[in-house]
Amino acid sequence: MWNKFSLRAKIMFLTAMTLTIMCACLTVISILNTEVFYDPIVSVIDKKPIDAAGIINGNTNHAGEITNVDIAGEMYIGSRNKFKVLSVAASAAVVLIGTLLSYILAGQALKSLKLFTDKITEIDENNLSEQIALPSSRDEVLKLTDSFNHMLEKLDRAFDSKKLFAANAAHELKTPLANILTNIEVMQMEEHPGITDYEEVIGITKENIERLTVLVQELLYFNSELDRNNFENISTERLFEKILTDLSFGIREKNIKTYIEGNIIINGDKNLLERAFFNVIQNAVKYNRENGEIRIISGSGEIIVEDTGIGIQEGSIPQIFDPFYCADKSRSRELGGNGLGLSIAKQIFNKHNMKIIVLSEIDKDTKIVIKLP
Repeated sequence: MWNKFSLRAKIMFLTAMTLTIMCACLTVISILNTEVFYDPIVSVIDKKPIDAAGIINGNTNHAGEITNVDIAGEMYIGSRNKFKVLSVAASAAVVLIGTLLSYILAGQALKSLKLFTDKITEIDENNLSEQIALPSSRDEVLKLTDSFNHMLEKLDRAFDSKKLFAANAAHELKTPLANILTNIEVMQMEEHPGITDYEEVIGITKENIERLTVLVQELLYFNSELDRNNFENISTERLFEKILTDLSFGIREKNIKTYIEGNIIINGDKNLLERAFFNVIQNAVKYNRENGEIRIISGSGEIIVEDTGIGIQEGSIPQIFDPFYCADKSRSRELGGNGLGLSIAKQIFNKHNMKIIVLSEIDKDTKIVIKLP
C-alpha cells in the first residue's frame, strides 16, 4: 500500500507524523510542567484563608470567611483545563499548517524531478543523443540528471555500435553470396558452358563458402557465452605450440622465426582461449615481414606476443578492437581479414578477467600484452 503513494504524498505523510509526535510530546511536557510547578502553590493556598477580595490572609476570620478551596482551587482547575484544551488545539493547528506547508514545499522541491521524469518518458532509441537540460538547483536531482545524461551517452554509443556491427556483418555476408550468384548467372548466360567454366564457378563458390563459414564461426565466437563448467588448467607452452603448428603454412611462407619462452598454467575455457590467442598470433603472422620474428613470452601475471611486423598507427590502436575495423583495409582484404579477430580475442579475454594491451610503433614492431587475473 505504501509503495502506491507518490513521493510528494510520502514526504507530506512523514512530515505530518513527525509534527504530530513532536507536538504531542511538547503538549504533554507542558501540561506536566504546569502541574509540577503550580500544584505546590495550590497546596499552600489550600492551608490559608483569604478574604472576600480573594487576598490571602494569615489570620483566621470566622465571620464571613471564604476558603481558598472554593475560589483558588476552582480557578486553578479551570485554568488548567483551559490550558490543556488550548495546548491540544495549538498542537493540532501546528500539525495541520505544517502538513500543508510540507505538501506545498515538497511540490516545489520535486518540480525539477517531475520535469526529469516527464522528459524520460519521451526518450527512445531514436533520440538517445538528446541530453536532458540540467536543473538550476544544486541538489540530488542535478546529480541524477547528470548521471542519466552520461548513461544516455553510453547507450547511444552502444546502439550505434550494434547498428554498425549489424551493417558490417550484413555486408560481410552479402559480399561472398553476391560473388557466388554473379558467377552462376554469368555461366548461365553461356549457351554451352564447358568443363572449365564449371570448374571455375565451383572453385569460386567453394572459396566464398569457406569465407562465409569462417565469418559465421567467428560471429559465434563473438557472442559465445562463458561456461565455467568447461574451465580447465591449460599449459601455455602446449597451447602456443599447437597454434604455431596450425599457422605453420603462413610462418614458412614468410620464413618467420618463432620463439616460445616460459610456461605457466592458466585456467579457463580451452576452446575459447585457444581461439583468442590464435587470433592474436595469426595477426602477428599476417602483418609480419619476410624473415621476421614472433616471440611469445609467458611470465608471472602476463603473456606477451611480440612481432617485427608493420606496426599500428598510434591513432588506430583504440579502434582495432572494434568489430570489423581494419587499420589498413586494402591490406586486410588482401590477407583475408574481416576485422573480427582482435574484437573476438578481447571479448574472450574480458570474460576470463584478462586485460589486453597493445603497444606498437609503426614500421617497427607490435607488442600485445595480456594481463592475467
